[in-house]
Amino acid sequence: MKKIVTVLSLMLGCASAMAQSFPDRALTIVVPYSAGGASDTVARAAGKLVAEATGQSVVVENKPGGATVIGAQAVLAKPADGYTVMLVAASFVINPHLLKLPYDPDKTFQPVALLASNPHVLVVNSKVPANTLPEFIAWAKSRNGDATFSSFGNGSSGHIGFEMFNQMANINMVHVPYKGAAPATMAVLSGEVDATLADIGVVTPHLASGKIKAISITGDQRAPTLPNVPTFKEGGMPNYFSQTWLGLWARSEVPQDRIQRLNELFNNAMKTSEMKSLLAQQGLQAGSTTPAEFGEFARSESQRYKQAIEKADIRVE
Repeated sequence: MKKIVTVLSLMLGCASAMAQSFPDRALTIVVPYSAGGASDTVARAAGKLVAEATGQSVVVENKPGGATVIGAQAVLAKPADGYTVMLVAASFVINPHLLKLPYDPDKTFQPVALLASNPHVLVVNSKVPANTLPEFIAWAKSRNGDATFSSFGNGSSGHIGFEMFNQMANINMVHVPYKGAAPATMAVLSGEVDATLADIGVVTPHLASGKIKAISITGDQRAPTLPNVPTFKEGGMPNYFSQTWLGLWARSEVPQDRIQRLNELFNNAMKTSEMKSLLAQQGLQAGSTTPAEFGEFARSESQRYKQAIEKADIRVE
């Protein structure tokens, strides 16, 4: 019996040592979006901190296009050893409800960690005669389907989030998609469209211009960077919520000890004062979840988006 216990102890010790020795070479973070966005910024900053913690370099590869399909296929082409992971936004769980994908995300990928999130803020062009959420809803209804909203892409969290707003507020604003958050915001600034649901960090620098107004923010409390902007709850819509989130995924075959190690490394990176400061500048908040918790969160988000997509009969050609 003692021999069996000794052997088991040695085996567990070896497994623990192997887990701690990972990674012993460079890691790669695939970002399926263009360089310069929030996902790219978070990937590079977190990668730098993970590199410092492990002594191994972390390379960020931008693989934009194909609604994250190009980036996902790049990860699937790599060995399932945990050395290549993918950082994606909510579009990763939205796409299966809109597109015919060349892979099954539920079978080919597994969750690693929720890294960051931020609530969306409703902003409008300054010429829109509304300063509160009830006033905006009343104005949108008076336009009888002529009012417009921009998003940072078909099927993006901003697009589906606004469709949820349409449904809950009983309004019918028309979607105008743009290729990215910056052009979607500029469309509101110029008056090409009336409103948008945006990331806090994207629109905050433009609020001082007076060309756009922040009407309301999702979430249970006001944002520290926008203390004067009331929540949807304060505006009479307590059940409405829309957000951007960034999460890390790996191939489904990667061993669990390596998934746990990646979760630990990236969670530790997100908890640093350096990372929290960077996230605050982007209007983001650090996440901290186990792989199982992130998986449950992603499934919940997927179901929420699916219901909105089906109700609005949204299709992406």
